[in-house]
Amino acid sequence: MSNPNPHVVFIHLDLGIGGAESLVINLAKANLRRDHGADGQKADKSSDKSADTPSPSGSISIYTTHCSPTHCYDEVKPPAGPLSSYVHVRGSWIPRKFYFGGTALCSALRMLYLTYRAMKENPRANAFVIDVLPTGVPYLAEYCNVNAGVLFYCHFPDKLLTRDSVNGETEVDDGKGSTIFLQRLDQLKRIYRWVLDTTEEWTMSYSDLIVVNSKFTRGEVEKVFPSLFLPQNNSANIENTTNSGINGERVKVLYPAIESSLSKERKASIGNSNRADREKTEYKMSGPIVSLNRFERKKNVALLLHAYDLLLERTSKGDTTANLPPLIIAGGYDPLNVENVEHLSELRVLADEILDRYNLPRSTVCSPSRSSTSTDDDALEVQDSSGRPNPHLQNASIAFHPSISNAKRTQLLSSASVWCYTPHREHFGIVPLEAMNAGVPLVAIRSGGPMETIVDGVTGYLVDYSAGDAMSASPRENPTVKGFANAIFKLLSSPSRSKVMGQRGRERVDQAFGMETFRKQWWELIREAQKRGYERHRRRYTSYPNLTWSLVRSFGEMIWVVLFAMLVTWFTWSLKRLELW
Repeated sequence: MSNPNPHVVFIHLDLGIGGAESLVINLAKANLRRDHGADGQKADKSSDKSADTPSPSGSISIYTTHCSPTHCYDEVKPPAGPLSSYVHVRGSWIPRKFYFGGTALCSALRMLYLTYRAMKENPRANAFVIDVLPTGVPYLAEYCNVNAGVLFYCHFPDKLLTRDSVNGETEVDDGKGSTIFLQRLDQLKRIYRWVLDTTEEWTMSYSDLIVVNSKFTRGEVEKVFPSLFLPQNNSANIENTTNSGINGERVKVLYPAIESSLSKERKASIGNSNRADREKTEYKMSGPIVSLNRFERKKNVALLLHAYDLLLERTSKGDTTANLPPLIIAGGYDPLNVENVEHLSELRVLADEILDRYNLPRSTVCSPSRSSTSTDDDALEVQDSSGRPNPHLQNASIAFHPSISNAKRTQLLSSASVWCYTPHREHFGIVPLEAMNAGVPLVAIRSGGPMETIVDGVTGYLVDYSAGDAMSASPRENPTVKGFANAIFKLLSSPSRSKVMGQRGRERVDQAFGMETFRKQWWELIREAQKRGYERHRRRYTSYPNLTWSLVRSFGEMIWVVLFAMLVTWFTWSLKRLELW
């Protein structure tokens, strides 16, 4: 039933840089032996209180369709990454989208092929962990009926990640100015999305266990996929189904986690290394204001630029005697991603417009190669301040750092004075945990996952979100922009308060989001997934249908495939007839 040393296969579509990839890496490391560090070397057990307690361990394989050496975490970066030997790239030849679009359809096909290869190459795996898209779940659980647990980790329903919405919150569109053709095209898109959304719920239902990253995400899954929360008849054979914990409902919450700095201090000997770690978390009033997100429009980074505009105005008027620190906007950047390229250009244009109003030098973009290799203080150098009319603006500047490495991320965390997190309705957000762990106070939107990680007024400030667009004609009047500017100003004006908030943030990460708690909960989930997978395999194997019923069921499933293929063909033919393709 449950193998104490399981082989777990992780299936992830694109192994780039982001919260989902960070989680997969942490899950993979949690499956390996605890007496090995992230670098693959033996960890020091002399000061680890839990070293005497046997800890579960296993082996892993990571399957993905894309892992760029220039756009991935150091742990999986070939050839020296400690997890790079576990990474298997399959299906890179499958296109990401068709000429006319269809990104979601191509992603589903890529995930299905990736699952097929993972299953074929790991027939004796004890658990399969799929995330992002559940397309391959029915193949494992129903078609192959694997004698292994099939766990789907839902970061956020793909149904709510459409281009016309912000994490499920649809933007207002009155439809004025739309031609009949555009209206018809919109109807076709709705039909296309309906098929994909229905498929998403249907495929998720085959999972032995579904895990989400926050209570917020769990609530959203329940809203859009209510059938997943209905009682299952086949759960009667599973022991302890009345338990409200791991063995209860099929949809569980597992918060992403990080190795807390306080945990590292406990494991280290009391001495200079401990004092050095504490010194790194000392609040630096002169440090930069930092934002770390992927360069995507839904991350709402323009909000921070407008807030910095208000801070520049306030500082130039002499409302504060302190110098305004520079603003650094860093994050994941893939040159193959059109939105990444376009949005970085848009943000830089906006930044230059803001800086021009105060006669400041234009923004700079640190090349990805430098962002990945620069680790010293030269990376935070500010532009020449000679000749600036206002001495309080001598450090003011805006710099963009795409595709930063782990070393660069650590350097930013150790030097930042304020950390800003701008996404609205973010599923969870690993970045706020990293900032709190580094002792940096936070400013974030009061919505989504940050409401579960940040304690308002204790570890940072949460700002109410206004539906006004940060890229609108008068963003400076937006209440959210003003709220962000005021919160940043509070932290910069009171270093003592910021230092206390930073320390409380470290304590919160250690207590609620540390790797020790994460590892324990993850192993409980893996055991439960194996148990459920075994029960499902045994139940379906012993009640194998006769040949006639198998043919009927296969014919019924084939009808849906044929109808979907006809819909795609008709859609393509329509575009060709209208000379749009």
